[in-house]
Amino acid sequence: MDSHYNKLNRKLDALQSKNKDKNRNRTKERQIPHHFYTRSVNLTKIKFSKEETGLLNQGLQHSMEKPLDKYWTDLIMETEQAIRLLDTKMQDPYRIMATNKLKQIRAAENHHNIIAKRQIFHLKNIREKLDKENAMITKADKGKTRVVIYTKDYSAKVHEFLSSNNFQTLKRNPTNKYQAHITETLPINTRHISQKPYQ
Repeated sequence: MDSHYNKLNRKLDALQSKNKDKNRNRTKERQIPHHFYTRSVNLTKIKFSKEETGLLNQGLQHSMEKPLDKYWTDLIMETEQAIRLLDTKMQDPYRIMATNKLKQIRAAENHHNIIAKRQIFHLKNIREKLDKENAMITKADKGKTRVVIYTKDYSAKVHEFLSSNNFQTLKRNPTNKYQAHITETLPINTRHISQKPYQ
C-alpha cells in the first residue's frame, strides 16, 4: 500500500514541477513586447488634426454613423415585420418592448447625431486636403495600415514594381480566347466532368 502512495506522490510532484516550468515560460513570453503596425502613416507634408488622424486610424472600412432620420422609418418597419412573425399572443408584449427601445434610441439621437456630424465634417476636411495636395489614401502591403501618399509617388511606385519584376504589356486581352477554349473543351471531356449541364 505504501508503494502505491509513494508512486502517486512521485507522479504528483512531477506534474507540479512541469506546471511550474510552463508558468515560468509563460511569464517570459509576456515580458517580450509585441510589435503592432501603426494604424496610419502619412508620407506627405499634409497636416491632419488630432480628430482627422483619429478618423484615419478607424480604417478604410469604418462605417460612419448615419443620422437617425435617414434610417428611422426603415427601423420601425423592420421591427414591426419581425414582430408579426411571432405567435399572435406574443406580439403585443414585444411591441411594447420595441416601443420603449425605440424611444431610448430617439432620446439618445442628439448625442449620436453630434458624433456623426463631427465625423462627416472631419471626413470632408480630409477629402479637401487630399484633393488640394493631389494625394490619396491606400492600404499598405502588409498589415492593415493606411498610407497617405501623393498620387504621383504612388504611380511611380507601381511602375517601378512592374518594371523591376519583368511584367510585360500584352497587345490585347487574352481572357476571351481562354474562355472560348474552356467552353470548347468542357463538352469533350466526358471522363472527368458530368455532361448534364451541357445537355
